[in-house]
Amino acid sequence: MSLLIQLRYRIRAIETIKKITHAMRLISMSARSRLKNKEEPLREYMKTSAQLVLHIKSHAPDWNNPIITPSRQSPHNPLVILIGSQRGLCGNFNTTLFNFFEKTVIKTHKPGEKIHVIPVGKKAVQHIDNNSLYTPIAQFPELTAKTLGSIANQILSLLLQRHPAFTDVVVFSNHLRTFFIQKPHETVLIPFAQTQETHNVDDTTYKEDYHWEQSPHDLLDQLGYQTLEVQLHYLLFESLLSEHAARFISMDNATRNAQNLLEDTQLQYNKLRQAKITKELTELVSNV
Repeated sequence: MSLLIQLRYRIRAIETIKKITHAMRLISMSARSRLKNKEEPLREYMKTSAQLVLHIKSHAPDWNNPIITPSRQSPHNPLVILIGSQRGLCGNFNTTLFNFFEKTVIKTHKPGEKIHVIPVGKKAVQHIDNNSLYTPIAQFPELTAKTLGSIANQILSLLLQRHPAFTDVVVFSNHLRTFFIQKPHETVLIPFAQTQETHNVDDTTYKEDYHWEQSPHDLLDQLGYQTLEVQLHYLLFESLLSEHAARFISMDNATRNAQNLLEDTQLQYNKLRQAKITKELTELVSNV
């Protein structure tokens, strides 16, 4: 009897877990669907902004900005932006990203070199706090759809106020290849020229000339900062989109596993219960 009671409690626990994982699966899909509608306009805005910078730069080839196009003769001062997930239960989303981040940082930085880091997302903040090799200059643990623009703007403000300026700014985040595949990705924001190559920007869109009230150098400074901000915004957006997709896949697998375990446990319970009933009937018949 005690084994039957244990199996009954186990079945109830599995049913409860299945309901929770199923609910989280639906929530993740709903959140991803809302974000997906904003992806194309944001990507197009980012691409158009970068193309406009290239177009104006053709009229001012000597343009240089100490923040987004630092001199190569400046002392090496790198910055790494690590974008993790806001919550857990998303499979190997963070593990794969952090392993890729650690391997890349070891290869590209000299031993003993101070590495400035800006972690974004609760899991990224925890990872950096547990490692004494990194020096966080800012932390953004709240990564949600409402805070994407604010985080991008605050990081840009840190870059503009930093003296001396960072010579290299690299972003490590998850790139959404397909709905079922999220891959860690390294994106160079600064120097700005490498960022243009990363996003395959060309200058074929703008055939006509415009009359600008400001000088090309002033325009390039403003548009350069704006382009950096929108590119950072898109990387944050893509990471959040990948997180919801990864959590949906993880919770979907958990729901399927719970269903299989529930069926096996119910079968075991029914067999044991039937065996007990048969035994009692046999004892009654033998006593008659």
